[in-house]
Amino acid sequence: MEYDLDLLRRLAKKNLSEKRFRHTECVVAQARKLARLYGCDELKAVTAAWMHDVCKEMKPEEQLHWIEKYGMILDDVQRSQPKTWHGMAACGYMKCKAGITDPEILDAVRYHTTARGKMTDLDEVVYLADLTSADRQYEEIEHMRKLAETALKPAMKYAMQYALGDLVSRGQGISIDSFEAYNHYTQF
Repeated sequence: MEYDLDLLRRLAKKNLSEKRFRHTECVVAQARKLARLYGCDELKAVTAAWMHDVCKEMKPEEQLHWIEKYGMILDDVQRSQPKTWHGMAACGYMKCKAGITDPEILDAVRYHTTARGKMTDLDEVVYLADLTSADRQYEEIEHMRKLAETALKPAMKYAMQYALGDLVSRGQGISIDSFEAYNHYTQF
C-alpha cells in the first residue's frame, strides 16, 4: 500500500512545535538510512517515523482520546507514565487521520518509546532511529549511533540497558513491554 508522505509531513508539522518537527525530520532521515542498511521496507519505516511523535505535544486528555480510538486500555504502569502515551495515541490518530491500518507500521509507532519483547526489524529500526537521530545529544550518543549502524540486536540490547537504567535511576516504573524487551535482548 502507498502512503501519502506529504500528508504525513503536513500532519506532523500541524501538530508539532518547530523543535519537535525538526526532530521528526531527523528521525525520518535516520529511519530511511537504517531501513536501507537492514533491508527493511523503507516506505513503512519512513511512514512510522513521520507519525512516531505526532501526538507528543497534545494534552493528556487528547492523547487518551486517541488511545481509546486505537482500542487500548492502559495498565497501571502505563497510566502512571504519560510521557509514553504518545506512541499509543499516534496509532489511533494515524488510523483516523491518514487511513494507516498496516499492523507493522502501527506496532513500530506504538513501541517506539517502550519497546517490546521480540520486536520486528521494522520496530527496531524506528526505535533506534528515534534514539540516534542527528538532533539527539546525550552522553552515549556516538556509541549508540555506531551500534545502530552496525547491528540491530546488539544495538537494541545496549539501548534497553540504557533506557531501563535511566528509568531505575529516576525511580520510575518499568512497563511490561519494556521489561519484556530488556529480557529478550539480554540474549544478544
